[in-house]
Amino acid sequence: MKRLLLVLAILVFVLSACGVGVSDYDDAVLDGVSNLNLNKPQKAYEDFNRAIEIDSTRANGYVGRANTLNTLGRYQEALKDYNKALEIDPKLANAYVNRGSAYSHMGQYQKAIADYEKGLELDPKIDDPPGFIKRLFSNEPDTDKGIRKHLEFLKQKVKDS
Repeated sequence: MKRLLLVLAILVFVLSACGVGVSDYDDAVLDGVSNLNLNKPQKAYEDFNRAIEIDSTRANGYVGRANTLNTLGRYQEALKDYNKALEIDPKLANAYVNRGSAYSHMGQYQKAIADYEKGLELDPKIDDPPGFIKRLFSNEPDTDKGIRKHLEFLKQKVKDS
C-alpha cells in the first residue's frame, strides 16, 4: 500500500519536473486511489466525485467511486457506477472484475463468474489485484490468491447449491 503511494507520488513528481502537468481529473482520481488505499473511503468517495464532476465522460472516476462504494458495502450503488464505466469503456477489465466482486457479495454468483471471466479475458494479467481489491474478496477464506482462485471458489459454491 505504501509502495503504491510512493510510486504514485514519484510519478506525479517526475511528470511535473518534465513539464507534463497532471490534469485536475487525474489528480482527483489519484487522490481517490490513495485515500482508498489508506482506508479513508469517505475521502476517496469525495475525490472520485470531484473527478466525475470534472469529466463525466471518463470511466476511471466511476470505477474508483464504485470501488469505494463496494468497500463500504453499498453494492447496488456500486453496480450503477460500474455499469456507467462499462458504458463509457466496454473493454475496461478492472470494471468487470470489480463489478464481479459486488455481485459476489450480493450472492449473485453467476453474474460474478461472468464478470470475472470477462475481466480475465480482456486482461489476463489482472489476476494480481491491488490490495483494496483483495479486501473485497472477504467471503473467501484465503483472499491472497487472486481473481482466478476466487472464480474457482464461486463456481464451486454455485455447483454446491
